Amino acid sequence: MGSTAVMMVGGPTKGTRFRPLSLTLMKPLFPIAGKPLVMHPVLACQKIPDLLQVVLIGFYSEDEMKTLDTALMSRELGVPVTYVQEESGGLGSAGGLHRFRDLLLQGNPEFLFVLNCDVCSDYPLNDMLAFHKTHGGQATLLVKRVDSQTARGHGAVVVEEGGKATGGGRVLHYAEKPGTLVSNTVNCGIYVFSCPSVFDTIGRLAEQKGKAVGFSAAEQALVPTSMLESLSARGRGKGAEDGPARLGMPDVFASLAESKQLYALESKGFWEQLKQPGSSLKFSRLYLSVMGSDLALARARLKGGPEVVGNVYIHPTAEIHPTAKIGPNVAIEAGAVISQGARVKDCIVLNDVQVLPHACIVNSIVGWGSVVGPWARIQGSEDYDAQLGVSILAEDVVVGPQVVVSSSVILPHKEIKSNVSNEIVL
Repeated sequence: MGSTAVMMVGGPTKGTRFRPLSLTLMKPLFPIAGKPLVMHPVLACQKIPDLLQVVLIGFYSEDEMKTLDTALMSRELGVPVTYVQEESGGLGSAGGLHRFRDLLLQGNPEFLFVLNCDVCSDYPLNDMLAFHKTHGGQATLLVKRVDSQTARGHGAVVVEEGGKATGGGRVLHYAEKPGTLVSNTVNCGIYVFSCPSVFDTIGRLAEQKGKAVGFSAAEQALVPTSMLESLSARGRGKGAEDGPARLGMPDVFASLAESKQLYALESKGFWEQLKQPGSSLKFSRLYLSVMGSDLALARARLKGGPEVVGNVYIHPTAEIHPTAKIGPNVAIEAGAVISQGARVKDCIVLNDVQVLPHACIVNSIVGWGSVVGPWARIQGSEDYDAQLGVSILAEDVVVGPQVVVSSSVILPHKEIKSNVSNEIVL
């Protein structure tokens, strides 16, 4: 007996909200603090006792995912790590799990962990498992208390009053992105299920949903083709021969809450969701707070500089001039060059970027192969979730000498010769 972990890595839209960065590299592989985004939750699975395997499920082709080193992750975890591709159109987040039931049940796991790769957390997985074993329900959600505005855009979880006092309890009601305030406690996108009963529940709900919204062959003959296609794309209007209807996790949670089989454990640590490309800076800051900057400081002492402030990650192949000042909350990736007198703070500098003398970069993401000219300034606000908060230079952008780019997004292969503020440069 043991546990299997599943990582949900991407939907059919393939990171459209993550543009322009996803034009070069898809979101699950985007580097955060020196590791691909998806690798952080995968490696967090080390906390799970008696882990049997980790399975990544997504809509990306195996060719698109080939740069993800699953063999390296497997060696670090000591268990198999595999990627499987969901079918086009998808069966929904819960339906996708059911499709790979045979794979996920290999080794007869007693528990199934499900994590989403666009979530940043301290991943209290062991605590979740310990709590799950105490209540006897079928599922445990990790939840977090947030402000009212944030709560409206997430899965709302109403927990019994006694549970709030202890940090965990039975879920009385679940509502996915209600738009109005139902509860200040929200779903964090990290779950534990009991096996194999969860698959029986998903299968039963998918069958019920298919019957409720399906059309028989005779009924389909009376419905316009355009309407059938529209309904089918949303998992509706299918006959039995078309396979199961789409079933999302919210459908499962709502059903389990109604049957008194859903429980929630409140997170006491950090949690964020990747909403916009600028949210990457929040993820970087939080993961760097865990990693620290011992390696960057050791390298600086060895080479006589640069000055390192706070938590910083510097790739071994990056070249940093001793007179530069780096940090806090900075990640500098492979092959980047930071020249003399440069100031880099609260930012991500991607592969092969050149930051020329005395340039300044604050609250920004500088894309692959871009060049920031001498005395140029790239700056953004600390509103990481706004479309025009963090400044983002996509791949191969050249910013001229003394040019200021402020809270703007620059698409790939552009040359910026004059100041830009609060713009999207196409």
